[in-house]
Amino acid sequence: MTNRLNVAAGIVCVIAGLFLSTAKATTVIPPTFEEMADRADLVFVGKVVGSRAEWRSVGTDRVIFTLVEFETAEVLKGNAGVSVTLQFLGGTVGGVTLEVSDVPRFNTGDRAFLFVEGNGVQFCPLVGVFHGRFGVRRDEKSGRDIVVTHDGKALRDVAEIGAGEGGEFGGQRRRLSIPAERGPMSVEDFKERIRSHLARNPRQP
Repeated sequence: MTNRLNVAAGIVCVIAGLFLSTAKATTVIPPTFEEMADRADLVFVGKVVGSRAEWRSVGTDRVIFTLVEFETAEVLKGNAGVSVTLQFLGGTVGGVTLEVSDVPRFNTGDRAFLFVEGNGVQFCPLVGVFHGRFGVRRDEKSGRDIVVTHDGKALRDVAEIGAGEGGEFGGQRRRLSIPAERGPMSVEDFKERIRSHLARNPRQP
């Protein structure tokens, strides 16, 4: 029988602080595209080639981390080799599962843009937790690779990122006026928007 340890999103920052004494403060407020690009210390496009979960001792606690290995297709900010391994709190080892609400899960073969912040330091090494992951999938209509948000919706404009998701953390972010007929954003368009923003704002974390 599997033992399941559930961690709610509302207390995950407290848990991260207890487990990782050097962890930075982590916010779950949905970041805008500009905030995400500025905060990230690494931005890359990659494909999942494997993962493994392991027990680790952190202080006096033993917790499970899942290490996800990505084959890098292109690095847009920061430095990385041919592969990048990201470390996420949670996972399954033997008969024990540690579930951390809202921490993204990955399957081998998944393709994504990753906005990385504090890998190996924070409980989730993505800017805005799951918000820092944008999937890549083939659009059946156009045959192009397009970008999708964390909830599987096709991204039409970077202005949609973080818009209207403030909820209890701050209310409506901003109103959008994106034409309804605008198609999904392609992978190349998204790359170009990232490059353009970073060129205008070359600040490093």
